Formats: sequence, C-alpha cells, structure tokens
Amino acid sequence: MMALFLVLWLVSSDQETREAVQAYFRGEKVGAAMKRPGAVHESDTKPFKPKPDDRASRDLVALEKFNRDMERLRDQLNNSSEAGEDLIRFEFLADGVRIVAIDRSKKPFFSPGTADFTDFGQFVMNTIAWEVERHPYMVEVEGHTQKGSDSSGDQKVAEGDQAWDLSTRRAMAARKALQGGGVDETQFWRVAGYADREPLDKGNPTAEENRRISVVIRPKLDDNIDQLKETFRNSNNNNP
Repeated sequence: MMALFLVLWLVSSDQETREAVQAYFRGEKVGAAMKRPGAVHESDTKPFKPKPDDRASRDLVALEKFNRDMERLRDQLNNSSEAGEDLIRFEFLADGVRIVAIDRSKKPFFSPGTADFTDFGQFVMNTIAWEVERHPYMVEVEGHTQKGSDSSGDQKVAEGDQAWDLSTRRAMAARKALQGGGVDETQFWRVAGYADREPLDKGNPTAEENRRISVVIRPKLDDNIDQLKETFRNSNNNNP
C-alpha cells in the first residue's frame, strides 16, 4: 500500500518534485536538482549573521550607561547641599560631564586662601571618587580663582603668579583627593590651574562663583579617544 501511495503521489506531482525525488534516490543534493534558471534558492543564500558591535554601537551603549551613572552622582551630591545654595553644578557635555564645585563663603570648599579642603569639600571629592573609581572613566581637574578679594576670608586672592599657583595647587589637591578615593592615576588626562582667566560670570570677574574646582569626566569612547588626545595637546599648547 505504501508503494502504491508513493507511485500515485509521484504521478500527480509536477516535474520539479519528481526530479527532486529521483535526485534523492541517486544520492544527489536535492537543492541542485530543484534549481531553475533565474530563481533564488535557499541553498544560494547565506544565513544572516548580525555583525559584531561596531564602534558607534559600543560608544552609544557606553554613553547611555555613563549618563545613568552621572545622574546618580548628581542626585547624591545635590542631596549634600542646602536648597538654593547652588554649590554643585552639573553640565552635561556631548561626550561627558563637567562637575563644578563652587567655593562659596557660606559653605566653603577650601579653607580661605589655601588648597586645604573643608569637610564639605573632602566629602564632595570622596563622593565623586567613589563613582569614578569603579569605571574606566577619564578625568580632568581644573582650578579657578576669582579676581580681586577673596570673600571667603579677609585675605586677598593673590594676583599674577600667586593666583596661578593657588589655582594650580587647588587642582592638584583635588586630583590627590580623587586618587586617594580610589581613582587610578592613569585615569587623569589633565590637571591645570587657570587663575582668574576663565570666570563663570564673565560680566563680574570678582564674583565668588568664579572661585571653583571643575572635574570633567568622560567615558572611554573608541571613536573619540584619539581626537580627545589631540584636543588636550592643542589646549595645553594654547595655555598661557
């Protein structure tokens, strides 16, 4: 009965099916017998294999994770300051974030005229370090002074070379505090003091908000690492 059924099925089948069955019993590849000119056959097509993550995809994933980490850090630091004090500012960049810690007289970051952290300043540095040291992030540290008198104390902010020295020493102190909190020395790309040359309030260079520490954090992105190095080199060459 089975043989009769097979014969009847073959008789009623089209020419292509009969050729395929014949090829099967001859030990030939079925796909070769079923090919027709101009037709696309399964054996002719290669299975689709997704490409491994390219640089752009990896960078996008890294930036998304980085932004989540920085949002969490911002919440932690904002909870440490009183409402309206505006002590810590976050500026999200295209490839990272700039954290600005303002040395306000009501809640100073440094002891007046020195590079010694107050308890609040040390707390902020430790909080930043705790977040950064767990990731392969790149870090820049900048020190800035205001122009003229230092409203956090009776003494004057040093002019000229002394202003450069104070801003640089504060930047170095911030780097040491971050490194002491676990940030690896290889993660630092630049540490610099700018004296009063880059005020936040350009219309009022004597404003105390110009007296600050900035910590710039960036994820290591495949696409921009070489460009970032070149930017750092150019920036350092252009510094006064």
